[in-house]
Parts: sequence; C-alpha cells; structure tokens
Amino acid sequence: MSRPKLIFVTRSRYWRPGNGEAARTAALIDALAEVCELTVFFPEQPDAATRPFVERSRHRYRLAVGDTARPERAALVSGLRGMCRQIAPDCVLLSRLQLDFLRLAVPDGIRLVMDTHDLVSDNAASRASVGVAVEEALDFERELGFLRHYDRVLLIQPDDHARVAAALGERALCVPHPVVLPAQPVRPDSRVIGYAASQWVANRHGLQWFIDDVWPALSAERAELQVAGHIAALLPQPLPDGIRARGFVPDIEVLWSGVDIAINPVRWGSGLKIKTVEALAAGLPVVTTREGARGLEDGAGEAFLLADEAAAFADACRTLLDDLPLRRRYARAAHAYARDRFSHAACYGGLMAWLRG
Repeated sequence: MSRPKLIFVTRSRYWRPGNGEAARTAALIDALAEVCELTVFFPEQPDAATRPFVERSRHRYRLAVGDTARPERAALVSGLRGMCRQIAPDCVLLSRLQLDFLRLAVPDGIRLVMDTHDLVSDNAASRASVGVAVEEALDFERELGFLRHYDRVLLIQPDDHARVAAALGERALCVPHPVVLPAQPVRPDSRVIGYAASQWVANRHGLQWFIDDVWPALSAERAELQVAGHIAALLPQPLPDGIRARGFVPDIEVLWSGVDIAINPVRWGSGLKIKTVEALAAGLPVVTTREGARGLEDGAGEAFLLADEAAAFADACRTLLDDLPLRRRYARAAHAYARDRFSHAACYGGLMAWLRG
C-alpha cells in the first residue's frame, strides 16, 4: 500500500521541548511520519538542536528549513508553491490559523488540513474577559469562515470539536495530544505539590495567583511546592518559604517523579492544557481550574478536583495531602482516565484512517 505524500508546515521549534505547542507538534510529526512520506517545512532559520533531533526521530522524514529569521509572506508563499511542484503532495497540513495565507500556494486537487491547536476566537475572548491585551480580534463566525476552506480541521479537545463539527460536519476531527506514562507511586509520608509550565503569559498569571492567593493557606501545612519548566526562572526572589525551583526537566517521567499532587492554576486561555493531561497520565491526583480542565470536564470530581476560587483551591490541595485513601483513589482514576482518552489510537486513529484512505 503506497504511503500518502504530505507536507506539514509549522513555525513551532518543536525540537525544543518545554511548552505545549512544541509537544503537540513533535508528537503529531512522529505520528504522521509513521504513515506518510512526510516533509516538514519550517520556514525560518533552524538552530543547532534541529538536525540532531530530526536524526533521532523514530520515523524518518525530510525537514526543509528557511534561511532567514523573519521571512516575508511572499517568500513563504513562493517557497511552499515550489515545494508543491517538486513533491506533488497528496495533502498539505498547516499548523495554526496564522498560516492560513499559505493555502493560496497549494494547487487545486491537493487536500488541505488545518491543525488549529486551539480556537483563536476562544483565546481572544478569554483574554478580553480578564483584561489581557488581544492581539487577534477574531470572532467564532469569522474563524469558521477561514476553516471552511479545509478538507479536514483538527481540534485538540472535544468542546472545540463539537462547535466546529456543528458547522463543518465530518471535516472536523478531534485529535487530542497522546500521553502514556507509568503511574507514579503514592507516597504516604510525602506532601509535595508539583507545577510545570512554560513562560506563556497565561501560565505566569496563574502561578502568580497561586503564590499570592492560594499558597499562604498551604505554606503552614508541611507542604512543599516544586515548580518545574521554564517558568521556574520567573519565581520571585528570594523564594517564598516552602517553594523550590526545579527548572526545566526534559524527561517527562522524571518531571513528575517525586510529586504527590499536581496543580494547574491557569485562569484563562483556550484549547487543551497539555500539562494537565501529562499529570493525569502520570497517575497524579490533580487540582486545576475550570480553564485548566477545558475539554476534560467529564473527569471533574472523578479523575481530578476542580476549583476556581483561591480558598477552594487550597482546600482541595489540603484534602488530597491529608487524606491518603482519597489521594490513592484519585491517582488510580487519573491514570485510567488518561489511558482511556489519550492513547495513540484514541488521539490519532481518525486522522490516520482518513490519510490512508
């Protein structure tokens, strides 16, 4: 059976882990390379880590890169048009709506796919609701107008998928982020709260809220807060009592080892929160906000605890620290929930069937 030829266009430096977009992009490229004759087009200058990452990949693919740090739109259109002439792909996949202008470079007869990551209109609305500057003022109907040009639209979580599928039908595919991890042991005499995130502004706001409004109620509870990821560099100095900076931890299993409960205190945003999914997949009891559980609402109260107010968030953390049987129950439920929802087959099965077809 012949493998479909696919060009994947992304501006994510996916070879440098530490944020949700890079993790999502790297995982999707790996899945595509398994079933497609894949060319990844990264239109900017690469860096020293790029080639070694590609050479270590499980499945071989071609990487085409640009030669300038900030290529002009006209150059990108010309580059993709030339690549389509050379490769004659069956499909072109664009990563994020910001690359929509490149569909004009794709000849008729080649299938077009958009990987949204999240809905731009949702992100704009969420930012506006908390007074954060909105870079792209786009409402949902206008966003749908762009998405109607695509043969398939990839949505990362069920709520986004349901809304887009109501307008686009089977052209909308729910393609979450796969995470399968061994369950962390439940440690009866340990009280470590773990948080991991990039320096994305919503993560910074969430961590500041937790430190200012939640942590004072927990700091006297013999608890320790460990902050991992690039966000750890932004912690206030000197560090508040009971807070430890781990920094960036590249190995995802090591990242969640030594943690007893995980938190995601993000207050606004859009899409699927990959760090929430990773913590659940590691079999950790999780406390998060409604935004941190976006698209996972059916697991609230069963696979994780949900709290939006500071006092309730602190109470949820304290309850899990103090009640060992409850902590064990949530740990088992979290791991089972993630295993069911975020296996490779559950996340990519529909997309791969369509590509093979």
